[in-house]
Amino acid sequence: MSALLEVVDIEKTFLLARTKWFAPRPQRRAVAGVSFVVDAGRSFGIVGESGSGKSTVARAVMALVPPTSGEVRLEGRSLFALPRGELKAMRAHFQMIFQDPYGSLDPRQSVARIVAEPLLNLAAISRAEREGRIEEAVGLPAGSARKYPHEFSGGQRQRIAIARALITRPKLVVADEPVSALDVSIQAQVLNLMSDLQRDAGVTYLLISHDLAVVGHICVEIAVMFRGRFVETGPSDALLTAPAHPYTRELVAAAPKFGQGQPAPSAPPPRPEARSGCPYAARCAFARERCVEEAPALRELGSGRRAACHFPLIAS
Repeated sequence: MSALLEVVDIEKTFLLARTKWFAPRPQRRAVAGVSFVVDAGRSFGIVGESGSGKSTVARAVMALVPPTSGEVRLEGRSLFALPRGELKAMRAHFQMIFQDPYGSLDPRQSVARIVAEPLLNLAAISRAEREGRIEEAVGLPAGSARKYPHEFSGGQRQRIAIARALITRPKLVVADEPVSALDVSIQAQVLNLMSDLQRDAGVTYLLISHDLAVVGHICVEIAVMFRGRFVETGPSDALLTAPAHPYTRELVAAAPKFGQGQPAPSAPPPRPEARSGCPYAARCAFARERCVEEAPALRELGSGRRAACHFPLIAS
C-alpha cells in the first residue's frame, strides 16, 4: 500500500496569556515531535485523555493549525507549503467529522443544503446529480433531504455529518471524537456505518478519541498519546490485548470489553512531577528511579510495536 498521509515530527507550541505586565508570555507545548504514516484505505487511531494533544494533531492534519515545526504531507505534498489557492483545491481530498452532531449542523438549513455545502465551493455539479449524491450518502429514509436537523435523532444527525464529510469523495477523513456525544447504543451503529463506507468507497480514516474501545472498533493501528507525545504505537489487536506501556494498560482497564487478564494495579499516591524524566512517572505504578531522571524514547519492541518506556510490560 502507498502512504496517503505522512506526519513528520510535528511540534506545536501555544503562547498563553501574560500573568504579569511586561513579563514574557508563557508557552505550552501541546505536541512534541509526533510522527506517523497512514496508508491509503486504512484507519489510524489516536487515543488519549483530554489535553493530551490529539485534537491539535487533528487540526494540523486538516491544515487548520500550522505546526511550530515539522511537516504534514498528503500524497507527498506538504500542506503548509502550498499556495493558498492550491490548498483550497486540495481540501476536496480531506474532510472532517466533528464531535457534536448537534452543534456542527446549521439548524436553519435543510439536510440537502448542509450535505451539499462542500460541493458548492469545490465542484461544478448539476443540482440533480448533487441531490442524487446526497440521497445515496445520507442513507436515511426517503424525503430526509428536505428536513431540518431538529427532526432527527443524535445518531441520525451524525450520519448527516458523515455524509457531508464524504460528499466530495475525499481520500482522507479526520474524525475527532465522532461518537462521544452519542448514547452507547447508537455508537456502534455510527462506527459500523463508517466501516461500511470505508469498505465501499476506500476512504482513509484518522480517528481521534479518548476511548480505546471506539478506536479499536475500526482502526488497524493505534497510537496512544500522553502530554503531547506518543507513548505506544502498534497494531490494534496486539495493543489492546497486551499493552506495553503502563498508560495504555490504564486505558485498557477503563474499557472493560477489551480488558484481559489481571486488572491493572492501583496507582500509588502521586509523586512530584519529573521535569526531565518520563511525563507519566508521577502516575505510574511501575516507575523506578530511572523513570524520574531520564525521559524514555519511543523504541521498537518487535511486530510493529513501539513504546516509550524504560520497563515495558511486554518483552522486547
